[in-house]
Amino acid sequence: MIKFPSKLFYISILPSAILYLAIIYLSNLYNIKLILVVRDLAQTCGYPIGIGMISNIGILLWAATAAICLFTTCSEGINRESSKLLLLGGVLSSLLCIDDFFLLHDRYIGPDFMNFTYLAISFFLLVRFQAILKKIGLLNLVISVLFLGLSIFFDGVIQQVFNQSYELTQLLEEGFKFMGIACWLNFWCKASSFAFKFRNL
Repeated sequence: MIKFPSKLFYISILPSAILYLAIIYLSNLYNIKLILVVRDLAQTCGYPIGIGMISNIGILLWAATAAICLFTTCSEGINRESSKLLLLGGVLSSLLCIDDFFLLHDRYIGPDFMNFTYLAISFFLLVRFQAILKKIGLLNLVISVLFLGLSIFFDGVIQQVFNQSYELTQLLEEGFKFMGIACWLNFWCKASSFAFKFRNL
């Protein structure tokens, strides 16, 4: 007799079903057509494949980073310090991914609060884990944060203070952001590899 995997039910099937039904319920509550909720956005809007491509790939890179960090954190034999670092990296990457995907900083919460939150978490990460970060390769993380910082700078300073054209600042902002996300993924891949390689550190 085949035994139904109970962990699969509680970890995957039940949460996904609850989330799916909750979204359907809320959509119905706010009079959003259900077909618009379940269909792909590009299919609904009829946009060419290139529309939003850079942003979408960036979100995939955020998600990949979060998945790698959290998977490594849950792996057996990882030393406690690496596990804590990767857990923080996974949570921060998840937050950045959700923010980027749902545009929380633009539409709901505000960029100043979100940028301050990211800055505070990053500062804590650098101070709390500086010893292990140096062993992994601190420069990789610094370069990533520098690119992401330049993205914020061009968005918040160049455009507003110097009154440059929106299109130009967007090209520069998104370019630095995209490179920053790629470097971010690179660093956390190195951190995960380090955690597996030096389990007893």
